Amino acid sequence: MGITHSKSGKAWLLGMVAVLLLTLIPAWSSNAGTASAAAEYKKVGYYASWAAYGRGYNVTDIDPAKMNVINYAFADICWNGVHGNPDPTGPNPVTWSCQNEQGQTINVPNGTIVLGDPWIDAQKSFGDDKWDDPIKGNLKQLWKLKDKNPNLKTVISIGGWTWSNRFSDVAATAATREVFANSAVDFIRKYQMDGVDLDWEYPVSGGLAGNSSRPEDKENYVLLLQKTREKLNAAGTADGKTYLLTIASGASPAYVTNNNLSGIAAVVDWINIMTYDFNGSWNTTTGHNAPLYYDPATSGTGLADPLDYNIDKAVTSYLQNGVPAGKLVLGLPFYGRGWSGAPSAGNGQYKVSAGISSTGTWEKGSYDFYDLEANYINKNGYTRYWNDTSKVPYLYNPANQTFISYDDAESLGFKINYLKSKGLAGVMFWETSGDRNHTLLNKLNAELGSSVVLPTATPTVTPPGTPAPTATPTPTATPGPTATPAPTATPAPTPTPTSTVTPTATPPGCTVAAWSSTTVYTKGHQASYNGVLYQAQWWTQGDRPDLSDAYGPWKAIGTCAGVR
Repeated sequence: MGITHSKSGKAWLLGMVAVLLLTLIPAWSSNAGTASAAAEYKKVGYYASWAAYGRGYNVTDIDPAKMNVINYAFADICWNGVHGNPDPTGPNPVTWSCQNEQGQTINVPNGTIVLGDPWIDAQKSFGDDKWDDPIKGNLKQLWKLKDKNPNLKTVISIGGWTWSNRFSDVAATAATREVFANSAVDFIRKYQMDGVDLDWEYPVSGGLAGNSSRPEDKENYVLLLQKTREKLNAAGTADGKTYLLTIASGASPAYVTNNNLSGIAAVVDWINIMTYDFNGSWNTTTGHNAPLYYDPATSGTGLADPLDYNIDKAVTSYLQNGVPAGKLVLGLPFYGRGWSGAPSAGNGQYKVSAGISSTGTWEKGSYDFYDLEANYINKNGYTRYWNDTSKVPYLYNPANQTFISYDDAESLGFKINYLKSKGLAGVMFWETSGDRNHTLLNKLNAELGSSVVLPTATPTVTPPGTPAPTATPTPTATPGPTATPAPTATPAPTPTPTSTVTPTATPPGCTVAAWSSTTVYTKGHQASYNGVLYQAQWWTQGDRPDLSDAYGPWKAIGTCAGVR
């Protein structure tokens, strides 16, 4: 996911209102077939760690009131002491030593989840960070967003287009699946996150040429997810929390064939389907990045499998292969794709071109939506046109013969109506820095509501060894690539498991109620624990006060006898 990884890759809410909502509104059912109310729609936004570099878009630039889940991209998998991908066909053929948040090389078992870029993830100072803070960087900034929206969930996304090379190896054995699942728990506990998102691009086939892959990926992926769910459930019980498990998935027929979708859906909280990158400069014929429907005018144009590469076909295939509508989240691109040398007939649409366009926001052929707003849409020789069959806009400049396919508020409106009609769970978008004016985010909020993330019913784990149902085979095809800018340094987390003890009564001498692992506390709330009085620094649930260090959610403010 990403622009180059194009994922194939916040009105503040008052704390007391959030607590009331969490108490009164029914929880999401993990087996629900539809998303029946606006308050249930998921709005999942990816934040790309490298955006804080040259793109100058920091976590602090995110409006946490405009989404309810942030997927942080990306963490990676340590294997033989290194992570990264040396494949020369990839966008960043580099490996780094596995490191912790201090940038120290660590020795961890194969399959351990590690920080992708320890410097930007956990070391760079922002705002009021102190030089000796043990964790800084983007991850600490994500904590601060939860001060502003207590219902916001943060999820670590692992892999992506560039870093999916070790998933098959990890999924292949019980030992490496155990390592991965344990490290997932360690990671989210240490970095105070709410869940894990696997972005394996792709099981069996379809990713970078040098990726590990095997036919058994289809079964092994379900086993990996089952083991991860088992560990997350156990940790959630101990911590008094519900930890999320999601995946990012491909939208091609090949992905449906190569995966046990019903088996995956039975384990995860939801699936973020990457319904974009259906067409791009890897095919010289101009086409649409994310068409909603098939356009018969594409027939015979040279586009690859246009009948298969559209949102309606992808969603229908998922539903037919056992994915409940209420577990499917529709992917939206906050960027466009361009071609140069497109003949002017038909305003450049569905024409054989010279290939990738010579312009772009950060790289040729890729355009952030805010850049399109500022410099392209009915500006500088570009005219906006509308394809009423596929329900998407496009731009054409006859002077330089540049064709650009993208999404805007109008096309998002059609896609939102579509997901509602199908009972889908919500939207995911790649990625936050592409919509700096919030034009698209405002559209999502207007149509889907300023929803809150509600507790999710814990999915049942099928015991290992139980055969999972197989998806109905469909013809194979190769999806368009996505690339991921890579980090400048590398890290890996050292896990800090915690245990939870829940006092059941207020200790003698205390006038403040004892801390409870199941109670939601917001900033300023107090609780007593073992004779010490603590005050919450931000929204928290299940974080034991005496385990909270100087940068945790609790601050010790005295003893029960001395403080009232």
